[in-house]
Formats: sequence, C-alpha cells, structure tokens
Amino acid sequence: MSKRIKNVMIEELARELRKSESCVVLGLTALDVTTTTEFRADLRSKGVRVRVLKNRIAAHAAKSIGWDGMGDLMEGMSAVAYGEGGAVAASKCLVAWERKLPAKISIRGGYMDGRLLDKSQVQQLATIPDKATLLSMIAAAVVAPMSQITGLINEVLSGLARAVGAAADKAGKSE
Repeated sequence: MSKRIKNVMIEELARELRKSESCVVLGLTALDVTTTTEFRADLRSKGVRVRVLKNRIAAHAAKSIGWDGMGDLMEGMSAVAYGEGGAVAASKCLVAWERKLPAKISIRGGYMDGRLLDKSQVQQLATIPDKATLLSMIAAAVVAPMSQITGLINEVLSGLARAVGAAADKAGKSE
C-alpha cells in the first residue's frame, strides 16, 4: 500500500474518531461471513461503526488527534468501534457480543473523555443507562416533587372545601 493511501486512511479515521469523541478497541478472531454480517448490522442499528484496519494506521490516527496510548491496545487482529452514541453505546453492544462469542470477540479497551480505558472500564460503561434513559430519569426526578406538592395543595384545598361545606351545613341547620 502506498504511503499516500495510508495517509488518506489515517486522516479519514482520525476525522471520524474526532467526531465521535470516543471509541472501543476489540480483538476479532475468525468470524464467519454470516456472523460478521449479523455483528455489523446489530452495531449499525445502534449507531456504532466498526472498522478493521492495520494496527499501525489506527495507532497513527489515534495519535494524530492526541489519543496517546491507543496503539498499545492494537495487536493481532484489531478493530475500532465508534459512533453516534459514543463509548457507552458501543460498549453495551460489544459486551453483549463478547458474551455471545467469547472465543471470537474480545474487548481490549477504549478511549473516552481524554483518557485510555482498560477492558474492565469499558465493561463498566456497558452498565450505564443510555442518554435517553438518563434524561427520562432526570425528568422523573424533577417532576416527582412537583406532583407531590400538587397533591398536598389539592389535599389542603379539599380539606378547606370540606370544612367550608360542613360549616355551611351547620349554619343551614341552625336556622
């Protein structure tokens, strides 16, 4: 492969990694065509892209955007997973695939928020709820006290209405 082609590949991967801001590095061993197609389709449906590249190209691309240390994760058959959902979305999907095919897919580590992640940290990311779930949890936490206050105000007003009604009944009977 010519140096010019390698440089284009490095620049393209660097641009994609910079846009995604995080990635997961994994090792792949002898996936058959059917499994590879299913694997890529599943990742694609979750907004995650997987690229199998020469380790040196991936290491140079990572280094060019300041992601030092990622080259250490690249040995043997390697792939880089990144995408719209970031490392959390990629890790959720990849951890599930690693459990499904432990002899063929292995998570090596990743990169997120300016730091290199080891395998256990990537696996911990997989336990974090996705962005939509976190936003709904925050919304529920904000709405819950308001609904409790509304309930309390309704109770006070209902109690006041009952008291006024009882007083009116008592005044009506005493006439």
